[in-house]
Amino acid sequence: MTQSVSIRPESAQPSSVNFSSLNLVHGELVSTIEQSAGKLEQFVADMSDAELLQGCIEGLQQIRGTLSLLQLHGAERLAREALALANEITVGDDRMSERLSVLTNAFFVIPRYIEYTIQTRRAVPVLLIPVINELRQARGEKPLPESHFFNMDEAGGKRLPPRGSAALDENFAALMRRLRHMYQVGLVKVLQGRVVKPSLGMMERALERLGAAAGNSPMGSLWRVAAVALQAVASENMELTQSRKLLLGALDRQMKMLQMQGQGALDKEPPQGLLKECVYLVAVSGSSSEAVKQITDAFRCPPLNYLDRELTRQREVMLGPSATTVHSVAVVMREELNKIKDVLERASQSGVEAISDYDDLLCTLNKVAEILNVVGLVAPSSALKQEIGKVEAWRDSPTEADPQSMIDVADVVLYIESTISGLEMSNLSDEKLARANSIAREEVIASSQLAEAEMIVLQEAESGLALVKRALNAFAESNYDRGHIKNVAATLNSVRGGMAVLSLSRGSKVVAACAQFVAETLMHNDQPAALQHLLETFADAVIGLEYYLDAVKSDRAAGDSILEIAEESLAALGHPVAG
Repeated sequence: MTQSVSIRPESAQPSSVNFSSLNLVHGELVSTIEQSAGKLEQFVADMSDAELLQGCIEGLQQIRGTLSLLQLHGAERLAREALALANEITVGDDRMSERLSVLTNAFFVIPRYIEYTIQTRRAVPVLLIPVINELRQARGEKPLPESHFFNMDEAGGKRLPPRGSAALDENFAALMRRLRHMYQVGLVKVLQGRVVKPSLGMMERALERLGAAAGNSPMGSLWRVAAVALQAVASENMELTQSRKLLLGALDRQMKMLQMQGQGALDKEPPQGLLKECVYLVAVSGSSSEAVKQITDAFRCPPLNYLDRELTRQREVMLGPSATTVHSVAVVMREELNKIKDVLERASQSGVEAISDYDDLLCTLNKVAEILNVVGLVAPSSALKQEIGKVEAWRDSPTEADPQSMIDVADVVLYIESTISGLEMSNLSDEKLARANSIAREEVIASSQLAEAEMIVLQEAESGLALVKRALNAFAESNYDRGHIKNVAATLNSVRGGMAVLSLSRGSKVVAACAQFVAETLMHNDQPAALQHLLETFADAVIGLEYYLDAVKSDRAAGDSILEIAEESLAALGHPVAG
């Protein structure tokens, strides 16, 4: 392909994601991704049609632009690298099969990361580094470091607490040989995966001694930070990924440079990339030691919304079952639970002898219990398995089961149904699974019922706004017959009441201002020319409210900044929203 794309370096910490905007464009964005992925799949099947690849490239350009506007920097960088690789694909290239495979994987990961970001309400771009580096490797580019999306003040080394140089009881060259040998002995064992923790301790000791010898020299900051980084890796049992092993090798090469150039090399500035990687390891470790705090303070590291021990699991969550898959599983389990509830209801009315096929009931119960266990809902699964024992006893006992036993089984089924409702629109993250497994059964049921009640209130509010829009359209089309809008203020007040019940105070105030505008202006204005302009501006406010309710339905924690559209429209109408 003739089109090219430049790859620019990034160093800034990703800013906050606008989740309201992301929720609004999510469906269209995913649709564009799927269309572009479809073009790529067609091209793989028919490589003679270059237009298919060009269509994929154009889709990637649109995807990248949208992600950039949303400030979803990790996904934007992934799309940018995918675009760069797509532009380099040519028919007959020896590496074409590998490149197409990597590009296909990128199309799988981008929507999953977007979905993960929406569900967890946090952007963790470092999760995408491995996939980004696969794309870069396919283009022959250097991999991005783990710290690529991490920000720090590069002058932090000058703010580290001062320390004096240790008196050397041997010349610097001899000391460097000894310290480097100590470091290398530990490094070899770490690379081999043998006695890793003690070996890291030996490497840390070598760097500590080197840092003491370097004192307050510019290069001394690297060795002090690197020593604390290795200490954090060992104490927090951090994973030694391939990129971290490469970092350990890079530190050895810096020691070699000192050994070759002598003590004067300590006055050189340390390589910023290497220093940044070490500071990142310190920051992501989650260690609360005083040494770690000194470094994060000196380099003014922003607080991270993740720790190293989370990353592997969060990567699994991101690439695990999608929300659509979880929803499908939930639908299947709901169907099975409905069957169980029907059988139990008949049994409660007519006695357990009304259960015609115990084996079928037990099969269904066991199926639900296994599904719960597979998706990580261990506590609900265990509770159901206990009740399965009761049903087996009913089957094998010549006497009728007591009513309390049937109530107990029914209670567990209700508990499981409520648990499924709570997770149906969520990813199965560690936090949500842990909460679902630990909180009381009564709380699960109550929480599920409250969520259903809130959804009903939101749906009623949406219906109310739809009625308002229809009434306003009829008002305009009838040459401003006020009979069409006589109930609009009352409808808006009912919507306002629903928002107040849900503690959506800002939305409630906006609706109150809308009702006031209808009562005081629309019902008393006799100038048709002015009314047309007023109605159009008022429609902007109503549409802003609709978008807001849609965002709240998707996520009750959604920000209310989208209401600014409605507030600005009402202010233009002379009805500013009360503070």
